[in-house]
Amino acid sequence: MSVLFTLVVLAVAGLWGVAVYTRLISLRGRVTGAWKLLDAQLKAGGEPPTTDAARRVYNDAVINYNEALQAFPANIIAGLSGFQAAKPFDSRN
Repeated sequence: MSVLFTLVVLAVAGLWGVAVYTRLISLRGRVTGAWKLLDAQLKAGGEPPTTDAARRVYNDAVINYNEALQAFPANIIAGLSGFQAAKPFDSRN
């Protein structure tokens, strides 16, 4: 009985780890996609409202991603998997 319980606990922990890892990959993909949109707007010389909107979308994606990286216990999986924090876009640079 205790062996079965141990196997169930390990299976649940493994599934949780896969779910957290998948979420981090998804959030990192959103950051990458938002950066591509912002980069295209900047290279095309887009109008300020359009560029500002793309910047906000990117920075929101960065905030969500970075918060997920810092949250316990997801930060353990992020550290083991090599996820790095993203930098927000600052138009003053």
